[in-house]
Amino acid sequence: MKDLPEFVASGIDARLFPVLAETSKEKRVASIFLAVMTQIPALAQDVLGAVGVRVGKRTQVRAFTEVVLKGDSASRPDGLIVVDTGRTHWSALVEAKVGRNDLDDEQVQRYVELARANGIDAVITISNQFVARAEHSPAKVPKTMLRKVSLFHWSWPWLATSCEILGYRGDVRDSEQAYLLEQLNHFLAHPATGVERFTQMAPAWRDVSMAATRGEALKKTSPEVEEVVASWLAEERDLCLHLSSHVGRDVSVRIERKLADDPAARLKDRITSLTETCILTSCFRVPDCASDIDVSADMARRTVAVTMSVKAPTDRKSTKARVNWLLRMLPEDDERLRISALWPGRASATTLGISRLREEPEALKSENAAVVPHGFEVSLVATLGTRFSGRKTFIEDLEAIVPTFYDLVGVNLKAWQAPPPKPVKSRCDPNPGEVEAEDLEPGGALPRPDTSDV
Repeated sequence: MKDLPEFVASGIDARLFPVLAETSKEKRVASIFLAVMTQIPALAQDVLGAVGVRVGKRTQVRAFTEVVLKGDSASRPDGLIVVDTGRTHWSALVEAKVGRNDLDDEQVQRYVELARANGIDAVITISNQFVARAEHSPAKVPKTMLRKVSLFHWSWPWLATSCEILGYRGDVRDSEQAYLLEQLNHFLAHPATGVERFTQMAPAWRDVSMAATRGEALKKTSPEVEEVVASWLAEERDLCLHLSSHVGRDVSVRIERKLADDPAARLKDRITSLTETCILTSCFRVPDCASDIDVSADMARRTVAVTMSVKAPTDRKSTKARVNWLLRMLPEDDERLRISALWPGRASATTLGISRLREEPEALKSENAAVVPHGFEVSLVATLGTRFSGRKTFIEDLEAIVPTFYDLVGVNLKAWQAPPPKPVKSRCDPNPGEVEAEDLEPGGALPRPDTSDV
């Protein structure tokens, strides 16, 4: 066993094959993940990078379990991570939960106090609870306790997706490391580990969605409304992970800058939006996509819409030509696909189904025949009916609709780019073979042809 940090009374290296009681599922899963992370630098770079820790070529990453810190034998965190760059040292306590076990606020607060007392930099919690960013902890800890200790959170689904994407990218070229990563992916994907995706909305989902369908007003102060919005934000993160797995790249959630560092303010903002519109919205950014992907769930209409926007090509002069430019990028006709033309000024957008536009592209027009659209929106609108109010069926349909839209539209849509300007000939430059003034004979006569070689 490697030498323990000076603040650790006892502990063992994180083991790939931990020998623990059947009741210690959390410690077993945490030990296996931490053990693999220390052996695959690319994995350590990805997951530790999420908490602001840089892992270089010479960085040593160590992990321990069954940790007992000096001065407190009663508290036993599930793990300890130590990162040594040679110049700097960084450490974090790890507390893990699996299955439907949520983090305990008092326990997390106790570990924060323990970290501060021992000069440990951070506490990292791991559970199936979803967050938008690692800095957004599901545990409620007073900010005054976090002045000297950072608090981060990794969700198990996020860790599992990060491992999948790492395999897709092919960044792990060492055969032994690649084998470990492959086995870790199989392990985390098995339901027996307790790693769970977000599978159903909050218990209040049915009542709140039905109330919106009936046209009843939703109140900002309603605990049920807050519960529904919180579950939507959790599903937003899970859907982001689904998209990441689907495309093999890191997909991110677009969050307004003023709300990015304040989960409570974002929850409040989303509650206000829902009570005013009866619509839940999210925005995803897929690398190299033509535009962001907007997803909305309309409670009043019981529909889910997925949308992308592109600018119209300015080198096409007519509306028909611009519509045909768009249609050529969309090879399949799904009856749920709709195209909206965005017009200059205050003119309302006009929308038609893609099948109709295939037959009659000029049908998409404005009241003012002289104007042409400056942009288009391509949407897939699915009516869920009674499945919308089902806690599980809503999630099932949503997580099928968004990848389908990406396959039909996202992967095919290309942003228009103006062609490079053509060169302009200078009036002062003669054309090839043109006679210039200095070539003329005395008196202005044309030069005689050169016959010296004849």
